[in-house]
Order: sequence, then C-alpha cells, then structure tokens
Amino acid sequence: MKESSTTAKTLSESLQDYLKIILDLITEKRVARIKEIAQRKGVSMPSAIEAVRKLADEGFVHYAAREFIELTPAGEKRAHRLANRHTFLTRFLTGVLQIEPALAAREACALEHHLSEMTLERMILLYQFLSYCPKKDQNLINNFRKCLAVSENGPIDDRDCAECFVRQKSPHFDPNEKRVHVLLIDMQVGQSGRVTMLGPDSEARRAIIQRGLLPGTNVRLESTDPLRSSLTIVLDEYRMQLPVAQARLIEIALDPQYSSPLIKTEDSSTQ
Repeated sequence: MKESSTTAKTLSESLQDYLKIILDLITEKRVARIKEIAQRKGVSMPSAIEAVRKLADEGFVHYAAREFIELTPAGEKRAHRLANRHTFLTRFLTGVLQIEPALAAREACALEHHLSEMTLERMILLYQFLSYCPKKDQNLINNFRKCLAVSENGPIDDRDCAECFVRQKSPHFDPNEKRVHVLLIDMQVGQSGRVTMLGPDSEARRAIIQRGLLPGTNVRLESTDPLRSSLTIVLDEYRMQLPVAQARLIEIALDPQYSSPLIKTEDSSTQ
C-alpha cells in the first residue's frame, strides 16, 4: 500500500528535528508547548513558531496561537519512524562501534538525515550479524558477505544461515539474553518484547524497515483480527496494523516475565 501524499512529503532536516522534539515532549509531558520546543531546539520562540506553522501547513501538526501542539495521524507516523531510526542508529553506534552514549546520540542525529534506505538496511543487517550469528568469531568478513547474499534471497545452503534470520525452531532460548525468542506471529495478545531479527525476504524486510520496525524496537501485541490476516501492535503508544506475512518474518525477544514460563515449559519437555 502506498503512503499518503502527506506522509510521503520530504521534510527538511530541521523540520524532522522539530517533529521528533514534539513527539518527545508529548511522550514525556503529554503536551508540547512552543517555549519548550524552542528550548530543546536551541532557537528563539519566533523561529520555533515559524517551523511549527510550516509543519501545520504540511499536515503534520495541529497548531493555534497560545495552544498546545498536537501531532496529526500523519505527523505521529512520521515522528515515530524518525524516532525509531534515531534509536537504532544510537544502538548501532554504541553496541557495535562502542561509541560513548552522548557522542553516539549526536552522531545518530547527523546520520539519520543523510543515510539512504539501502545504507540503513545494510547497517541493520550488520547489527544482526554481529549480535546473533553463531560464527561471528570465525572469518568475520567472509561470513558477513555470505549473510548479505542470503539477505538478498540467495540460496540458503548452510543450516546456521537458515536459522540466523528467523529461527526454524520457535520458541528458542537465547542464553546470552536469558530471553525466549519467538516470531511475532506466535506472540500471545498482551505479550511484549524487543525486535531482534528481520527475515531473509528482502522485499518484505524493506517494507518492515519502512514502517519503522527495526531491531531494538519495543513491541506489544494488542490484538489479532478474527480472520488472522493482520495483527495490531503497539510501538510505545503508537498503534500499527501489520500483515501476517510480515509478522512471520519478525523475531521478538520476549520480555522476561513472558520468557520465564516458556523456559520452564521447554526444560520440562526435555526431561
């Protein structure tokens, strides 16, 4: 499905930053005021007013003088996508490149405006490989090249590669995280967890990335439709409908309170 013309509009780097600031303020304080927006952006109030009016003209916020700023549905969707991209880049810089958090946050702000979709996708694949590939200490570069080949729907002739993107055995226990991993499609309503892996179907994976579902994104399953053709998930407080075909390609590390009973069940089944 194509995005609406409002959501697909190109925003300047500065207006993207304003959108994220508005989302952060609403998340933290439930309201966004011009004064606080200006303070976070480091600009004068007239500059903030002008930017917010531009966002209103583009259909991303509701704004009237001396009133709180609210995100429109299109603005909320764009702001969450930008925020999730920033979160992932910060996680990549700190977790993979070992950059200290304050600098990583600043670098993520610079990167997020300039990365192509292809570059972002390759960084996501590298993050997954370095975090979860069982052969990561052996021939690192060659194995990552193999990972890239598989990610582009190449032949999977290696068991480790076949199980690396989305595990064939689900659920499975990760001893490093002490969490049970399941496919999103297999989650129970009300369960929550963190996205760890995106499946090997490149077209579907890119569609998932476009929606802002990146490794590290926190997800809660809210409901399934009666025909099981789609799921409703919640990212923070943002609801999204997800086709079942995409839900089968997303691996989730369940939160600890949901992992413990499954670990006991797996242990007891092997006795």
